Amino acid sequence: MRSQLNSVFLAWQDPKERSWHTVGKLTQNNQLFEFHYTRGALTSEAFIPFSGMNDLQATYQSDSLFPLFANRVLSERRPEYKKLLSWLGLADEKQSPIVILSKTGGIKSTDNLQVFPEGVSSPEKGFDIDFFAHGLRYVTDSARSLIKSLKVGYKLFLMKGVHNEHGGLTMAVRTSDTPEIIGYCPRFLADRLSDAMDAGAELDLSVARVNADAPLYYQLMCNLKTGAIPAGTPFKNNEFLKVSDKIH
Repeated sequence: MRSQLNSVFLAWQDPKERSWHTVGKLTQNNQLFEFHYTRGALTSEAFIPFSGMNDLQATYQSDSLFPLFANRVLSERRPEYKKLLSWLGLADEKQSPIVILSKTGGIKSTDNLQVFPEGVSSPEKGFDIDFFAHGLRYVTDSARSLIKSLKVGYKLFLMKGVHNEHGGLTMAVRTSDTPEIIGYCPRFLADRLSDAMDAGAELDLSVARVNADAPLYYQLMCNLKTGAIPAGTPFKNNEFLKVSDKIH
């Protein structure tokens, strides 16, 4: 990682509206884990607090990773753990679960949650994150073959205005030579990046890593850098605030 990451946010997708909201923040300080809800948890009547954490105003602490997140991190005892670290571009050694969650997104097929790095909450400063391209099973066979030939640093572009079957905005990732869609950026980022593009922010997308031997989800890691997002861009900044924080 570029810095000592110790915090990640949790995004939740409204099952009816299909919109994404930032509903919580997980922090690790030494061996103590802390979780609190953010104001995004107040934006939908459909949101239900997580098991064992029913009070939206409370701050929860634990000496071990909360089950909500622990179930999203591959155990070090699993034989494929070292292979996963390799796909993530991490050293073959013990890694913080926060770092692993920020890289993998903590995605499970059984729910509508996703983890993302803290840096995305500061659009006024711009951000620098890695993410795996989503939706590779929906691109063409030629696109999947092309991915395996890409080199680190190869420039990519975002293509907005593509809508999925639920009507929600998606953001396609395409090549810079002969344009071809090779995947999609994480859904929770789509609206934010669309707003940034409309506001004239600089976005720099490139290949961070290619894992030809990995499952589709881990094959293409992209790096996204943005310049400072212009003031007034309609980001839902209040969603990142602690529920008990006052809005100024």
